[in-house]
Amino acid sequence: MERDVRRQIAFAFGFGVHQCLGRPLARLELEVVYSTLYRRVPTLCLPAPMDQLPFKNDGNDGIAYGMHELPVTW
Repeated sequence: MERDVRRQIAFAFGFGVHQCLGRPLARLELEVVYSTLYRRVPTLCLPAPMDQLPFKNDGNDGIAYGMHELPVTW
């Protein structure tokens, strides 16, 4: 099952004239957080293949597609 990433981004940050004003800041913050995390914990990895991790796409957890949790090891 492929996700339409453009649609998901539009849902999260709005689109067109309704675009979130905090979108550039949120993206910058995530870029800094992830680059710092990977630099400080270079052995960080998933404990299982991505297709074996449980996603919350059954419709009972709200309208957003995602995960309940993301287990990692290092």
